[in-house]
Amino acid sequence: MTTELWFALVAANFAASVAPGQNVALVGGAAVRAGLIGGLAAAAGVLVAELAWSVLALTLLLGARDVSPALFNSLQFVSVVALAGIGLCILRETATGWEAGTDTRCSLRHLVIRGIWIGAANPLALVFFLSLLPGFVPDRTDLADPVTLTAYVSAVLVSTAAGLAPWLVASGLLARTGLGRYLQIFSGSALIAIAGLVLWRALG
Repeated sequence: MTTELWFALVAANFAASVAPGQNVALVGGAAVRAGLIGGLAAAAGVLVAELAWSVLALTLLLGARDVSPALFNSLQFVSVVALAGIGLCILRETATGWEAGTDTRCSLRHLVIRGIWIGAANPLALVFFLSLLPGFVPDRTDLADPVTLTAYVSAVLVSTAAGLAPWLVASGLLARTGLGRYLQIFSGSALIAIAGLVLWRALG
């Protein structure tokens, strides 16, 4: 993998990661609810999911296998359930009453698991890893080489972390201004809205 190709992959995935979406909504909401460490825990979960997606996509390329339309549609419906379910959980937690950044009930382990679910159910991940990532893998690339595989995976993880970082900081600042509850409501609502959009497109 050339340096130019590595940076091109970083730029492409950064553009997808920094755009407002389910990962941003979850990490922002976690930062509001449990402070900076909570946001970092959720982001860590997202990165675990991105790692899994990267390895899966590159493994499929190594075997020269495509994802069937039926499997792709099934993954979309799983995304809908996961996004809507976690969105509803966030709204329910907000309704119980809490003070931003001090919710001890929201364990870091719980936030990491939630991050993994959201990252795995990310509809953009379905498109990026299964459709766009192959475009960054030239013919005759030896994906069985650990160095090459590490280069591709590192590009994805670095760009995802860089895309989430500004939202993590901004969410923490908003929480200090007393807008934490509204950001938390937005977080849950955004996840439900994205689930609805994915369902509409899957059925369309």
